Parts: sequence; C-alpha cells; structure tokens
Amino acid sequence: MLIRRMAGAVGVAVAGWMLWQTITPIMRQISFGSDLMTELLNPPVSLIRLISTSLMILGGLLAIGALRGGAWLFGIGAVLFALVTALMATTADYTLWSDEAILAPFLLVIFGVFVFVHRK
Repeated sequence: MLIRRMAGAVGVAVAGWMLWQTITPIMRQISFGSDLMTELLNPPVSLIRLISTSLMILGGLLAIGALRGGAWLFGIGAVLFALVTALMATTADYTLWSDEAILAPFLLVIFGVFVFVHRK
C-alpha cells in the first residue's frame, strides 16, 4: 500500500511538471497574440498532452487515496503520453521531445506498479 501511494505521489509530481511544461509555451504564444484553439490544435500535441497529464494527475491522486480506478486513469494518461512522444519522435527535432522520451517509460513503469502491487 505504501509503495502504491509513493508511486502515486511521484506520478502526480512528474505529470504536474509535464503539465506545466505544456501550459507555459501555450500561454507565451497567447500573450504574443495567438488564438487558444490554434495553439491547442495546430499541431494537436498540446491538447493530447493536456489531456494525458490531467488524467495522470487525477489517477495518481486517486491511487494515493487508495480509491478504485486511479491506476487505470493513470495508465490511460501514461499510454496517451507515450503515444504523443512516439509521434513527436517521428516528426520533430529531438530537443522538443527529449524530456518526454525519458519520462514516458518511467510513467509506464509507475502504471505497472499500480497494476501489479495490490491494494489492501
């Protein structure tokens, strides 16, 4: 149980940091006069990252509280995050996705901890 709570806390911290790394460039572009929908949907990486990190934060908080469904919400978010990383790796410069390439497998390992370490 303690391992699941610690994994949830680490997952929330990492997902929160990646959420901040997603919001900051969007807000900067909006301050320069860009439209919010343009920033979210062109390319749709920002929108998918916002959704995946939000799911991971919610799932991690549920896992910390030992509530049902938290592991699966975190897992859905982690898989979406890994898919976005793979898509970015095929099209973008490596400096844009290097953090995601390091963190995506780590987040999938945290999901594995949630799945294989049972609640009491």
